Amino acid sequence: MGLEYALIAHVLAEKYCGAEPSPMRPRFLGYIEKQGCDSGTEIYKDVEAAIAKMEGAGLKLLAQNGNPKLTMSDEQVQEWASTATKELGGCDALKKAHDAGFGQ
Repeated sequence: MGLEYALIAHVLAEKYCGAEPSPMRPRFLGYIEKQGCDSGTEIYKDVEAAIAKMEGAGLKLLAQNGNPKLTMSDEQVQEWASTATKELGGCDALKKAHDAGFGQ
């Protein structure tokens, strides 16, 4: 699974499926560091920025792909979350992956 999908899956597991919140930085940035990419690398900086954006975003902003100018109704946001969750294997799969950790 690509890092972007893994980040989205992590957020959906918490914000849509009810998984217990856990910090994203140690999990994802720690994985990147184990692969030999330290804080000076482009991928590390990109993932760090993506995490910062997702940590503060609600489900609506995530559904709007980070664009606050889009106007999605709560119903549209829930439909997006439901569809995205199904495409990623469903809530049970997302919570299982969330609880297991990334790259462990």
